[in-house]
Amino acid sequence: MIETLGVDQTAQATPQKRCDWAQSDPLERTYHDEEWGAPKHGSQALFEMLSLEIFQSGLSWQLVLRRREALRKAFANFDIQTVAGYDQADVDRLVQNADIIRNLAKIKATINNARVIADMFPGEEFDRYCWSFTGGKTINHDYLTILTTPRYDHLAEIVSTDMKGIGLKFVGPVTAQSFIQSVGIVNDHMHGCYLNAFQE
Repeated sequence: MIETLGVDQTAQATPQKRCDWAQSDPLERTYHDEEWGAPKHGSQALFEMLSLEIFQSGLSWQLVLRRREALRKAFANFDIQTVAGYDQADVDRLVQNADIIRNLAKIKATINNARVIADMFPGEEFDRYCWSFTGGKTINHDYLTILTTPRYDHLAEIVSTDMKGIGLKFVGPVTAQSFIQSVGIVNDHMHGCYLNAFQE
């Protein structure tokens, strides 16, 4: 007989409970476990997530994750200064790139946003700007299901209005909500998810 030293083998084999949207697809599951809702810092990293959320608008997040590496390559790893320097030839090149999401309005918005950020937020100022809406802290929610989670809340409205005011494009309240969720400005992991801030 093998001595187990009191370890509950059944409990060890029990999978972590995740948000409903991250149950099946491996890419979404990894993204959920390693990124979504975790505080993200760095102006370049935040610009990437804002851009990805813009490309996701009206589409599935699974599609964006599958095209993420191609988008990184097409947009110089989302280096703000490099993308800010893109011209019409770059727009034409991107529209012809079948590996990315070829939406002209989203491509132009990403370039515009890089220019605004490069002009207004040198260095890590864009990081400080994004986190200033919550005083640098994560706001934790405890929504029961995805059906009880609002498409956007008051904070997202504030973020959206402010971002539009400084000249950022394609940043409506739904996109703003997705952005602040993705970078951990808010933690919207569902009640029961092992990453929910109120888990015991």
